[in-house]
Amino acid sequence: MPGTDEVADGVITPLAALARRAARDPDAELVRFSDGARIGVGEVAAGARGLAERLAGLVPRGSAVATCLAPGPAAVETIFALAVLGAVEVPVAADLPAPPVRALLATTGASVALVDAHTDPERVAVLREVGPVLVVGDAGGTPARHVLDEPRRPVDRPAPEPGDPLAVMSTSGTTGRAKAAVLPHFAALRQACTVTAAMGYGPGDVLFNVFPWHHINVRHAGLLPALLSGATLVAHPRFTASGFWAICRAEGVTAFNFMGAMLAILERRPPAPDDEVHAVRRAYGAPAPPDLADRFRDRFGVLALEAYACTELADVAISTPRHRRPGTAGRVVPEYEVAIIDDAGRPVPAGEVGQIAARPRAAHVAFLGYAGESPFPAGGWFTTGDRGRVDADGYLAFAGRRADVVRRRGENVAAWDVEEVVRAMPGVVDVAVVGVDAELTEQEVLAAVVADGPGVTAGAVRAWCAGRLPRHAVPRYVRLLAELPRTASGKVRKPALAAEGVTADTGDGEVDPCASST
Repeated sequence: MPGTDEVADGVITPLAALARRAARDPDAELVRFSDGARIGVGEVAAGARGLAERLAGLVPRGSAVATCLAPGPAAVETIFALAVLGAVEVPVAADLPAPPVRALLATTGASVALVDAHTDPERVAVLREVGPVLVVGDAGGTPARHVLDEPRRPVDRPAPEPGDPLAVMSTSGTTGRAKAAVLPHFAALRQACTVTAAMGYGPGDVLFNVFPWHHINVRHAGLLPALLSGATLVAHPRFTASGFWAICRAEGVTAFNFMGAMLAILERRPPAPDDEVHAVRRAYGAPAPPDLADRFRDRFGVLALEAYACTELADVAISTPRHRRPGTAGRVVPEYEVAIIDDAGRPVPAGEVGQIAARPRAAHVAFLGYAGESPFPAGGWFTTGDRGRVDADGYLAFAGRRADVVRRRGENVAAWDVEEVVRAMPGVVDVAVVGVDAELTEQEVLAAVVADGPGVTAGAVRAWCAGRLPRHAVPRYVRLLAELPRTASGKVRKPALAAEGVTADTGDGEVDPCASST
């Protein structure tokens, strides 16, 4: 089981992992940031303790603390300072609109907020509605109280237990209402151990992560693996295709995390003579379709290892260099039992597609429940809302969101199936398929396509699909876009595409089957 050596040594929480690493290797660099700032392991431990002493008078044990922080030393120290206090962090996305921010604060009961000099003043005003807002790190010009103005108080509180809540992480809500999953300390450490083992991280590795700081990926699949393995994390706030490889060369990056279209966007850029001039050897994330993963490896020399994970459960299946089967997310991890079920909740035969359900085999590896709702039962089954299949050898393949289905003319069309076909078309960089209202009943299929060549037109996309999909699954509508709308974590905002519907620049195959929308 990945991470058993850490557990055997008593490292069962992120705070315990920091204490052990700081005692053993305090001068090691832990994180570097895009603005040139950096912080070492010992500095994190000392800074977290100092911050906890400043917050002790405002943050009781077990209380929820909202944070809205950009990547930087203060953001790292905050994670561990709140753990020292036994508090629960509620990270807030910088671009989340005010109404859902208010709902999140009300659901979690957060009464204190931590921001930095980069936090938007309007966001600060919303956070101030529930209690004091304090600035951590460089004060800049933020008109708010600074944490350094608070008196230091001794902190003598019990260390967090593995099952104690660590953070409330918001799910993306890309296909439904976003929820706030309460994650225990050990779940974070378990994911870090799993990723570290699968990727083979060790001292000397440099891990590049472009996920926003409120996201679970940069924390539990970036920062904590670096802490456990002796690697260094390079944390940037966003993905930029034009500068990606230059950053990797300058920072000595050996591995990076990806999601969404990152691989496709990088692979579609014009070839360069220095495509393989870098130290990157592996990448962790999803999706990694076989053809794309093969092209990426052949061109850049990077092995893309796919995983299946969600906020509530972290990694349920993960690939390793030894156990990698193209087209799958790897083997189901030992900590989970997985079942593929039909609409009635009955298991389907091996290799058939159904809804993915998972049940933890160990304590504290899954979320504790959603904030404001009933606790998730220990050892209970969690139905993910995702479609997939598991073969006889235990390899899991993701097949799209269960709710991501278009009902057209009495037939169910899985958006994932259509997207896989369109994505394989030469010249297509990215695609998202949604259902839009039909004139009479049910829905029609709309494919939003990002292309990098003049040969990709609405008519060409339909023609490509015609021989590769059942007739009812061929998109009636094709819309060409410069880019797809995405969340900060890289997921496509499908509700936004569906809400826009059929626009003036959308090609309609029933009006003109050969229509070319440019």
